[in-house]
Amino acid sequence: MLLQIALAVFSAAFLAAVAIYLLFSEKLGKRHRAVRKRLEGLSAETPVEGEAFYPILRDDKLSGIPAMNRILSRFRFSQNLQRLIDQAGLPMKAGVLILGMLSLGGLIFLLVLSLLDSILLALAAGLAATSLPYIYVRRRKTTRQRDFESLLPEAIDLITNALKSGFSLESSLSMVSKEIPDPVGIEFAIAFEEQNLGVGLTDALSNMEKRVESEDLGLFTTALTIQKKTGGNLVEILEKIGSTIRERFQLKRQVRVYTAQGRLSGFVLVLLPIVTAIVLLAINPEYLKILLVERAGNFLLGGAIIMQILGVWVIRRIVDIRV
Repeated sequence: MLLQIALAVFSAAFLAAVAIYLLFSEKLGKRHRAVRKRLEGLSAETPVEGEAFYPILRDDKLSGIPAMNRILSRFRFSQNLQRLIDQAGLPMKAGVLILGMLSLGGLIFLLVLSLLDSILLALAAGLAATSLPYIYVRRRKTTRQRDFESLLPEAIDLITNALKSGFSLESSLSMVSKEIPDPVGIEFAIAFEEQNLGVGLTDALSNMEKRVESEDLGLFTTALTIQKKTGGNLVEILEKIGSTIRERFQLKRQVRVYTAQGRLSGFVLVLLPIVTAIVLLAINPEYLKILLVERAGNFLLGGAIIMQILGVWVIRRIVDIRV
């Protein structure tokens, strides 16, 4: 028992150290960005007050710790995780996220094990806690992608109007970066700065498509790529693309309205057993004691958790209608 308490205290201290490290690394990151912004402004020929600068330096490191970076570089999942973080628009490395997931999962595992003395429940709680940061990142990616797709038709309309007024396509991208809010503005700004530094416009748009991973953006970049190779009326093409994307977005919103009942049912079905168990533990702790103490009860509780996860997956597959 004393060993478990010592391990729990050590894990808590380790998690606190990780949190402090993340806090200071974020502060230092902001300071470095501010210094770089000031240097770029001073080095510009005609610095503009309040003009934003966007970092486009390529950084393939997966962790700020050299040893951890070498280890993570050997695995493909860490590179996919870094890509997911970039798509979510979060200023962190994959190593930081993995370290936070392991620390949180280990802390919850040791706490549940010391309180309930059940290895199965501790393992289930630890795995659930480990997945929480990953779920948060995926949620941020989905939200950012939805915001991008909602603003993309306005960006295409702005590019179309700029082309009608005689501006070049590159100048139109710069206008989008200044007039359209984030995340569309910052992504177009990065693409504009890349092509200013010598990257082809097609490659810059392809890089933006990788960062956002949006089917609507894929229509836009594909249309520009084909027009660059074959020619044609770019204004007319962009008008049709903008109209198509706007209709797709409206259809997606209608689908979300139609599937709201299914998503709500899934949420209730997941939350109801948890709330019921908490209420029963508060009213009569002995009623559910068999699930926590007996080995057969542990297996039944573990099976229930697995069935809950499977039910969530099935419901999400049912309501996830691709448009």
